Amino acid sequence: MTSDAVTLRPMTLDAPTRRDDAAGYGIREVARLFAVPEHRLRYWSQTGFIVPSLRDGGRTLYSFRDLIAVKVAKALVDEGASLRKIRRSLATLRANLPGVDTSLSALRIRCDHDRVVVDEGDHRFEADSGQVVLDFTVSTLREQAASVLTLPVSTAEPDEPTTAHDWFRRGCELEAERDSAPSDIAGLAAARRAYETALGLDPTLSAAWTNLGGLHAELGDVDAAREHFEQALRCDPDQPEAQCNLAELTLQCGDTEAAISAYRHVLRTCPDWSEAHYGLARALLQVGGKLQALAHLDRFCAAIAAVSPELRAPEIEHRRESAAEVAAQLRRELGR
Repeated sequence: MTSDAVTLRPMTLDAPTRRDDAAGYGIREVARLFAVPEHRLRYWSQTGFIVPSLRDGGRTLYSFRDLIAVKVAKALVDEGASLRKIRRSLATLRANLPGVDTSLSALRIRCDHDRVVVDEGDHRFEADSGQVVLDFTVSTLREQAASVLTLPVSTAEPDEPTTAHDWFRRGCELEAERDSAPSDIAGLAAARRAYETALGLDPTLSAAWTNLGGLHAELGDVDAAREHFEQALRCDPDQPEAQCNLAELTLQCGDTEAAISAYRHVLRTCPDWSEAHYGLARALLQVGGKLQALAHLDRFCAAIAAVSPELRAPEIEHRRESAAEVAAQLRRELGR
């Protein structure tokens, strides 16, 4: 599996019992409610995607409206909606969601062709535009008089980002457009400028440090990449992306034992982190740990197989197929 080295990847979603919204919901509760890993919720918060709106001393807490945003984001991710559509939908929800007297379990999100429709009690509207959608029943037609009401929402997008989070998202979009094409030096430079501008506005934005480190690694500047990943962890010691990227750099530099230790550290805090399972399997194979490697290859393959095929990047699918072939060979060798 040494030929399938991991590319350093950038950081690119039962209803709860109703209670006083002022009390808020902790990240662990939200992760359990929606089956979203805690590290992903932290990443969403860091990048401005979904930021908990309540504070209790030094803690950040999710309001009931924040829970609705998480539920909508997860539903849209599961439906394969684009990042731009999800971001626009969440912005509209924050500004225009009707009163939240309806329980979270009654909230429904569905894709209707190219529309994302949110049902909240008696209200139905397009999540990404704010336009109220007609419910084609006699009662609704009578009440709404066969008209479509439009919630006040600005659809204009600024030409130039203004905040650190906006610049970070611009960098992510530029990276997605170039798709790690080696020849697209201009695209890489533009993404790098976006991340550096984000860090100029907010030096604590760990996700930007991580992605900028990935660009340095792509250019072959291992020392700069390592410095950026380490800075990301100084800002957010629990960030698995930077931890996993540092482990990968360590493995590429030939320190296999240190890489094994680093990957295991990632999995202690994020046991389902698929890239850590893949990297650890590769490292274990280098020191003859075939049985352990097989277990981690199986975890990696299962995690990727759980993602809808249309949402898998070609590079990820290629590595899944390669990992499955190696796992099959190991089973034959181990008689399992």
